[in-house]
Amino acid sequence: MANEIRITVRQRDKERIKLYFRNMRRRAENFSAQLRWARDELKKANRDNFRTQGLASGEAWNALDLEYQSWKIQRYGNLPTMIREGDLYRDLTTLSGRVNHIGLQTATFGTDLEYAKFHQTGTRFMPARKIVFVPKRFARGLANEVADYLVYGIKGTREYKRLKAAVFD
Repeated sequence: MANEIRITVRQRDKERIKLYFRNMRRRAENFSAQLRWARDELKKANRDNFRTQGLASGEAWNALDLEYQSWKIQRYGNLPTMIREGDLYRDLTTLSGRVNHIGLQTATFGTDLEYAKFHQTGTRFMPARKIVFVPKRFARGLANEVADYLVYGIKGTREYKRLKAAVFD
């Protein structure tokens, strides 16, 4: 029987597989490291959004009207659009204010500055400028981080390297 294929599973292999799935289930209870990754990605995107005057969020912010721009320059100097005293910029580029929280399976990021919503949605006198947004490919990146963690464990650990090598050997 030259074309015969045999697969043999030993008891030791079964126990290793059970342990692997137990560890995977345990890892599924705590995604705080991946949520910290998400926070860091959002901080970078927010910095980029301020640096590009809104282009990172999909549409450049409208220029300030001339009267307000003159007033702002006299009082605060020649600062970029959306930065006057720096509170909004600081909140969104550090994501470390009161409203930001990372739990085991959920996270909240943003700002609790009252005036931020007026910038986000606009008013009769002020155009909307998208300051809070989800970057392109963010969801895919987070999904990849979570999947990698579930399958292989914590990056850099011996277990991670062993499992990663086992899958690709």
